[in-house]
Amino acid sequence: MGFLIAKSGFQLVNGGYGGTMLASAKGAKEAGGHTLGVTTDQFPDSKANPFIDEEMRKQSWSERMHELIARGDGFVVLDGGTGTLAELSVIWEMERKGLHSKPASILGKNMQLVVSTLIRNPDIELPGTFAMVTTPEAAVDHLRGYF
Repeated sequence: MGFLIAKSGFQLVNGGYGGTMLASAKGAKEAGGHTLGVTTDQFPDSKANPFIDEEMRKQSWSERMHELIARGDGFVVLDGGTGTLAELSVIWEMERKGLHSKPASILGKNMQLVVSTLIRNPDIELPGTFAMVTTPEAAVDHLRGYF
């Protein structure tokens, strides 16, 4: 995913740690891209992964999340844990409240299952800028459609 993001001319911004954050940063670097990792002092023993070019350290987890959202012009939502779910929920609510208009490609199968379950509720709609996608290429194409 990171490779395609960088090849499309985007800077990769993520949480800067391990798992998919590390894999996407590695891919972006392999494509010659620039990476920014937003980390937090609340995880005192943590450090940015070796594929992060620039680390931005925030004092708290919530400041970190809001910085990630502010820095992103668009989002690719991969499978992850409750942190990913929290971030998705916040960008979704910000879009709904008109606080930003930023595209999101929801690629992770488990996150798609969560979203599909949520939108069964008639009070919850998927924003028009969000798309459920099945490939990394489709995720990037969806973002490119907005820029």
